[in-house]
Order: sequence, then structure tokens, then C-alpha cells
Amino acid sequence: MFETPSVTKDYVGVIDIGSNSIRLVVFSGKKRVPDTIFNEKIMVGLGAEIGKTGKMGTAAIKLAISTLQRFVSLCTHMGVGELRVLATAAVRDASNGAYFVKKVKTECDLDIRIIMGEEEARLSALGVLSGDPRAHGISGDLGGGSLELARIKNGAVHETISLPIGPLRLMAKFGRNRTALRKYLHEQFEEIPWLDKGGDHNLYLVGGAWRNIAQLMIREQSYPLPILQGYYSSKTEFTAYCRRLSKLDPDDIPFGSGLTARRREVLPTAAIIMIELMYAMKARRIVASAHGLREGVIFDELPEEAKKIDPFMATCHELANERCRFPEHSKLIYDWTRPLFYKLLPDKKYRERLQMAICLLSDIAWRGHPDFRAEKAVSMVLHSNLIGVSHKERCYIAVALNQAYGASIDESHLGPLLPLLKIEEIMEARTMGAAVRLAQRLSGGTVKALTVSSLRISKARLYLSLPEEHAELKNDIVHRRLRQLAQLVGRSAKIEIL
Repeated sequence: MFETPSVTKDYVGVIDIGSNSIRLVVFSGKKRVPDTIFNEKIMVGLGAEIGKTGKMGTAAIKLAISTLQRFVSLCTHMGVGELRVLATAAVRDASNGAYFVKKVKTECDLDIRIIMGEEEARLSALGVLSGDPRAHGISGDLGGGSLELARIKNGAVHETISLPIGPLRLMAKFGRNRTALRKYLHEQFEEIPWLDKGGDHNLYLVGGAWRNIAQLMIREQSYPLPILQGYYSSKTEFTAYCRRLSKLDPDDIPFGSGLTARRREVLPTAAIIMIELMYAMKARRIVASAHGLREGVIFDELPEEAKKIDPFMATCHELANERCRFPEHSKLIYDWTRPLFYKLLPDKKYRERLQMAICLLSDIAWRGHPDFRAEKAVSMVLHSNLIGVSHKERCYIAVALNQAYGASIDESHLGPLLPLLKIEEIMEARTMGAAVRLAQRLSGGTVKALTVSSLRISKARLYLSLPEEHAELKNDIVHRRLRQLAQLVGRSAKIEIL
């Protein structure tokens, strides 16, 4: 039985015993968006010999035991309150799986929960949904010994399946016979009736090998936002990249030197699996997910109401409360600026979520040096561990905050990101940022100024309306910021005293 010290925390640890690696992740607790306190992975290779012998190798078991002993010690010293130990394809398929489970119990005092294939597919898909509630398509979790697929739609997991086609298993079975491998994969995927259901949807990448492929592609194309979560590519582009990768010697893979030899070795086979799956499911594009089985386990245990929380907005609220001077005014600023955008963007109500995020985060860099606040705000949005938000949406918010801090659109900290947006999206984001900048200057962080004033827009002018008894709120700086906002919406500026 796992023992905790006398003083425990809300931390929840998950040990994932896979075919290739064993990983420990410690989360800050069972909540909608837990922080990752610790994350360590050791390449063990428990599944490396199963394709040939049907067993986990002796050396791999020995390394696994020592790794688990280290993880238990770390969890004890961290004060981890709950620990989940999960085993997937290698342990459940190996003929000596029961022996391994018993040995872990004896030498590490851990009880292993063996996850069956379809349950693994469900939990991995829940992990994808925990990171992107809007996900729609097929979740694919490629481990060393198996591939778990699940159809996700409308925030729920539907059909699931587990296939014995992990790279380690296939390499042992087919070696370098690419033709036989492709034929086998085609037969496997052809038997899944729901795989192409609806067609033209996304494939969400889970698992080390596929994530590594996405990260290598990010580096090769010098993609301006090198964050895995939310990265996507078209089927055509990703297929071409995987086809080239599948023909390379593992040691010749560009940028592959940063990976272990064991990781590089499986990439060509993983790329072939990817190609065949994309064609079988008629994928529209691939989307990388940094969330999978471990996050799915935590998400699965949450109350239903907690599962419905928007993870991105929840994180924005936390950041605002931690870093902003007046986080309680964000809703007031949102309401004050909203009439302008109802007028300008009547058919784009989906922007409301982004506008609320901009208002919440508008003061996020106030502690920074005045000369670098815009850069700091942009960096925090682009590089924070945000989920439930796309790369394009990150960039949109960054453009708005850059404008809110009065920085130029072509600054070096932002310019390279602009190709992710269309010109009209850049102008929308700048307008939102300028509106927030005006609200902040007018109010000085107080409530009264925003409750007695309002914005009004006509075909030719943008008006800032003030009651006569509060006319003192206007000054040259307020007028200048009103003109800047008016310029962005193609109007002249006027302060009207009512």
C-alpha cells in the first residue's frame, strides 16, 4: 500500500507504465485545470521484446523496478496525497505481465491498475477533451505496443477501439518490409466502421512518437509559435512530411539529435501508421494534443459541473487574480467596450470569449518595467501553459494586449506571429486593445468613470459620452487615446458632454 507522510497535500500523482517509457506526473489536485508540479519520463522499453518473445525483457523489468522505486520516493517527499499507477499495452499483453505486477507490489509496494485497451482509448480521448473541449474527430493515442482510437464529438467520447499496432510491435513483426506493413495497417483500419464517420474531421495526436513527429515538423518549418498543444497542419502537408520521415534512417532525421536513440528508432514506423490512418479516416487536418491518458484520468474523476468549466477562461481568471491590479473591473471594462463591438462585429459573437479574455488579462504585465510591459504581456499569453485556446486565438489576444500597452504592431516580440492571423483579425484585435487602453486611462482603475460614461459609434464618428457633472474626466490623454481607437475603426473622434 502506498504510504504518505504525516503532512500530505492535495497533490495527485499518476504513474503511466507504457511499452516505451514510464512517466510520473504530479498534479496540484483534482480540479479542472491543475498545475503540473512534476513531470519525469524514463525510457524503459518494456514492450521492446513482446513482438518476438511475447514477454517483457529481464533488463527492462529491472530498469522499470528501479524507476518505480525512485518515483515512490519522490512522491513520498513531495507529500503526494493520492497516487494512481496505470499500466497499458506492454503489461496487459505480455505473458509475464502478472509476474511483473506481483514483483512491483513486492519491491515497490505499488498496486498496478492494468488499463484495458478500450478503456485506455476512452481515457486518452477524455484527456484530449480536457485540453480542448471543442475537439471534434478522432483521438489517436499511439504507444509502443498499441494504438487506441476514439471518436469524440460535442464534448463526449463515443466509439473506442484498441489495436495491436504500436511501432515496437510492428518493427518486431515486419522489420523493414514497408509493403507488408502498409497492407497490414490498411486491413486493420478497414475493419473499423466508424473511423470515417462524418468524414472531413480532425485527428488528435496523443503519444510520444506522434508528438515527437509534430515537434520535429514545427522545428523544420520554423513555426513561429513552437507550442505543441493546439498546433495543427493540413492532411496534405502532414502526409508529405510523414512520407519523407518514413524513408529516413533514424539517425538521419533532421533535428532528431535531441531525441533519445530509442525514440528516433520508432519514428519512421510511427510515420507510416500516421499516413495510413489519415487516409482511412479521411482526416481534414491533424491537431497535436499535449493532454492524454494521465490528464484523462484526472478529468474522469471530476464532478460533472467541473467538467463543463471552460479551461481557458478559468486560467484567465486565475492569472488576472494573481497578477492584475484591478481584476474585479474586467467585467466592467468588457461591458463598457462591448457596445462598440456589437456594432462593428454583429455576426461574430464568437469573439465575445476572446474579448472577455483580453479584458481579464489587460493588466497582466503592470509589474513589469514600463518599457517592456507590452513585450511581457505578449510573452505571457504566447508562452503560458494555456489550454482550450488555439494558436490563432493566442496570437489574437497577444495583438490586443500589445495594443493595450501602446506598443507598435511591428515590434520584434510580436511581428513574426502576425502571419497566423488574417488582416481583418489583426485589426479587430488592435481595436479591442485600443478600447481597453482608453477604458483604463479614462477610469484610472476606478468604477465610477466607466459607469457614467459610454462609447457610441455612428457612420462617421466615434463618440465618448460624459455627463456634464463628470466633464472633468476628459483630458488630452483621454482624447488622444479616443483618436487612436477612432482611427482603427475608420472614424473621427469626438467627446460629447451630455
